[in-house]
Amino acid sequence: MHEPLRHLPPQNGDAIGHLLARAWNLQGSPGQVFEIIERSDGFVGVCDAAEYFAPYAQWPEREQELLEACRGRVLDVGCGAGRHLVHLQERGHTVLGLDSSLGAVEICEKRGTPAQLGTAQDIPCADKTFDTILALGANLGLLGGREEAQATLQEWARVAAPGAQVLATGRDPYASQGQIHSDYHQANRAAGRMAGQLRIRIRSGALASPYFDYLYASLAELTQLLAPSPWALKHTIEDTHGGYGVILTLKD
Repeated sequence: MHEPLRHLPPQNGDAIGHLLARAWNLQGSPGQVFEIIERSDGFVGVCDAAEYFAPYAQWPEREQELLEACRGRVLDVGCGAGRHLVHLQERGHTVLGLDSSLGAVEICEKRGTPAQLGTAQDIPCADKTFDTILALGANLGLLGGREEAQATLQEWARVAAPGAQVLATGRDPYASQGQIHSDYHQANRAAGRMAGQLRIRIRSGALASPYFDYLYASLAELTQLLAPSPWALKHTIEDTHGGYGVILTLKD
């Protein structure tokens, strides 16, 4: 008699670094490598990893518009494969990428842009270093949640030079239609979390990252998070699909 087939769980590891390396080896070709985003309720989303290598002309208009305001020394928080770093370095900016994935840092370095390990809440840089902090690719999600956001915004202010700005994009959670999303929002509220506080992990092949919180917040919710923080909302760019861009400036 044959032994029953075992169903093995994924291996814990640097899934984002793994998928970026796979995509890099295929020269960022679309339709070849896919990022699997697994939410804590079992909902799964899929993104083409080629987006991490997309040239400027293929970026969302709100990202292009925001980068017109970029100035000075730039920190890209959650830099991924460094698409923003490459573009800004070519424009003459001094740049540094920051990512929690060692594989992402290695890809950035292969592309000729400096990057180092770190997180949005723990930036291994000196005080008052950067004129512009980037959190593009919906990386306002790195605020994490209600309490986590305050520590994160304080850390961004610590490394911000006088007159610094944050250029960031986010997503309104209520733009996602369907019962599975509204049920998730309600479960979050019942647990004392923000409705769009996602608990997700990244999958690539047999690898899975640890679960982490990633925040989708409406502009009204973001405004509430900013109120006790060192940052003020200066400018917003909205689209019709729930995405938005913001410019934040240090309060006086």
